[in-house]
Amino acid sequence: MKANKGDLVFISDGEETSTCIVLTEIFNISSELDNGFYYTVCIETGLYGIVYDNEITSVVCENFAPDFQFKSELFETDYSYYAELYESFSYFPFWYGDEDSSEED
Repeated sequence: MKANKGDLVFISDGEETSTCIVLTEIFNISSELDNGFYYTVCIETGLYGIVYDNEITSVVCENFAPDFQFKSELFETDYSYYAELYESFSYFPFWYGDEDSSEED
């Protein structure tokens, strides 16, 4: 079920049902698969989390909280964070330190 930013939705993991406010538009992991997700806030717990499209059982109220704002440094990260990750971690098939080594038999 497709929801929109600000909608109030029921979600279920098959065992428990909760009520959430959708905070973002859908993020699609793959255009070939129907497995998008939303960032949400749970009404019962007040916790923020990810809800997959197939976990939404129904839209309770459209435009329930369209102006609800979520502030997080996670979404305000600039490129330097990614540059530091690139410098600190290796990318397959070149493992850290391998770019300077040569094969000698």
